[in-house]
Amino acid sequence: MADSLKYTVEQYGSHELQRVGVWDFDIANQANANANAKYWIIYIHGGAWRDPRITHKTFAPIITRLVTSDDDASSIAAFASIDYRLSPHPDFPQDPATTPPEQLRNARHPDHLNDVRSALAFLQRRYGFGDRYVLLGHSAGGTLAYQILATAPPLESNSREGRYEDVEVELPQAVFGFESIYDLTGINVRFGGSYAGFLTAAFGGPENWDAAAPMKYAGRYRDRFAGLAVLGQSPDDELVDELEADGMVERLRGDLDAEKVLLIKDLEGTHNETWQDGTGVVRTVLRILKILEDGAEKA
Repeated sequence: MADSLKYTVEQYGSHELQRVGVWDFDIANQANANANAKYWIIYIHGGAWRDPRITHKTFAPIITRLVTSDDDASSIAAFASIDYRLSPHPDFPQDPATTPPEQLRNARHPDHLNDVRSALAFLQRRYGFGDRYVLLGHSAGGTLAYQILATAPPLESNSREGRYEDVEVELPQAVFGFESIYDLTGINVRFGGSYAGFLTAAFGGPENWDAAAPMKYAGRYRDRFAGLAVLGQSPDDELVDELEADGMVERLRGDLDAEKVLLIKDLEGTHNETWQDGTGVVRTVLRILKILEDGAEKA
């Protein structure tokens, strides 16, 4: 059970959403050799870059399934889940004149991405796990996870929050995006333009979308990333179609070693049920950990 673990919330910035939740197995009391042989599981939530109801706590069902799994999860050191500043949402309006700056949801790309990068750097400095982590994200969180691989810090902010300090992040040994968007223009076209509202709120006009899309990354992923790239999809997802995962896998397989790219299409449930239930996600995370452990033994 997630609530049986030691749970803390820590701020990595001054905005109330610049926070990260950590669930751990009493890290301070673990033997160093044992702790250093384990992996952190770090999550980025979805919510179309703007839904204030979706927070870091939505990782809890997946954590619960992982710690209660019949399969061996002993290689996990701790869990973390990242909140980040959000873009405006029409159903949850704010008045900029009366809303304190640390509560205002007015982020625009690359603010979300810079927040995630800052959170990862904060965790790495505080806990010292380096690259020994699996970065997973649902929906927009999966987009952010793959954007981390495709961009070097810092990107200039488009909001009123100003510039970011240069932060160095060790990239993960594995990335797992599920039910995620990788081609912003493509998915909006396939869904009849109905996604333009939240995409524009997060990224600005359509002229900006391709530059931010992981599938349209102009560089080579292999120049920055040598780990395991995993994509997951449920056939019952009503919001993100399989063409997103299929296209991203094709993009990655043209860039990374084929054995480093995995496409998992047996996740269960609708778009949000994949994280609310978490069965398929947990199965995939445990598979990733087994691959990483086997690779470490052969090294």
